[in-house]
Amino acid sequence: MSTVAPSDSLRERKKLAQRLSIINEALALIGQHGINNMTIDAICERAGISRKTFYNYYGTRHDLLFDICVSRTLDLVKGSVDEALANFKSLNERLRHVLTAQKRQLCEASDLEHELARYSIASIGNSFASGATLLSVMNENFLRLYAASQDDLKEGLSPEFCAEMTVGMIDTVILNQLHNPDYQAAQRYDALLAFLSGSLVQETAQLQRRGAAQR
Repeated sequence: MSTVAPSDSLRERKKLAQRLSIINEALALIGQHGINNMTIDAICERAGISRKTFYNYYGTRHDLLFDICVSRTLDLVKGSVDEALANFKSLNERLRHVLTAQKRQLCEASDLEHELARYSIASIGNSFASGATLLSVMNENFLRLYAASQDDLKEGLSPEFCAEMTVGMIDTVILNQLHNPDYQAAQRYDALLAFLSGSLVQETAQLQRRGAAQR
């Protein structure tokens, strides 16, 4: 039996709807004018709210943008890791699924997604608290992936170490892609997958997978 009173439940739904409205109007403004030209006043005007109402949800413009970036990162990474764990048995297969999803998201991203990705990277560099939160989202989910596949890891490697190294390399690919229009991100993701497979996965596990595939 639910202990939440109907009035409380309705209030929470209204608050969620208002928060989503603020986010959607912010995304629309970013798509039209870019992040630098997205202002709180413009969001309030489009959402039909006062600045006071805006501040009930977000203390600053950065808080709003950071919430958007973290939510999108969480959706992509957590979603792809959940799918990998549910549908594949080997670490190689799981890594391939997760990295393919990330490669597709980066290489096929819209201008809006690129704007948000640049802001995410800038947040990591400019704010310890923001950077730590974004990195923790990535680390926590890759840690889940490696912890669930620990039997496939080479001796002496911990899930924690593998997660940290993987996230660091992925962030480097993303950063290079955002700053260099000629950067070959798709090839880098393919090379990264081959490197992780060769460096982290037990040779016996790889041989077993090849044998199974040939049968």
